[in-house]
Amino acid sequence: MAVKNVGSSPVTSPGLGKAKDSDESKKAMSSQLGVVGAGSQSPASANIGNKDFGVQLSDKARARVGEQKKAFEIAKATPDVREDRVAAIKAKLQAGTYEIDSGKIADGMLREAIMEHLATDKDS
Repeated sequence: MAVKNVGSSPVTSPGLGKAKDSDESKKAMSSQLGVVGAGSQSPASANIGNKDFGVQLSDKARARVGEQKKAFEIAKATPDVREDRVAAIKAKLQAGTYEIDSGKIADGMLREAIMEHLATDKDS
């Protein structure tokens, strides 16, 4: 199997070919692509924080953002395990009164399968 020497390619674009590993070519490519290095800013991005892009949220959008933040905070404050429910189920199991509803289990399995199918099916 023959291996080509990529460094000797006849490409003449700046930053490619033999000089592609040099610091000068990396800087040239970075500036051409608009890549901002550590401690430097490109002229286009230097003033981006000072620009007003004219984006305004409607009252409805602001309300939704507030609702999402509130829901996120509630979810963060909710414990992963509901100890009261676990204790109740343990007590029923020990007493022999815990009943398993196979219909509810089957409904849940079908519901999950349908939701997964809809989430992955690109045609629906």
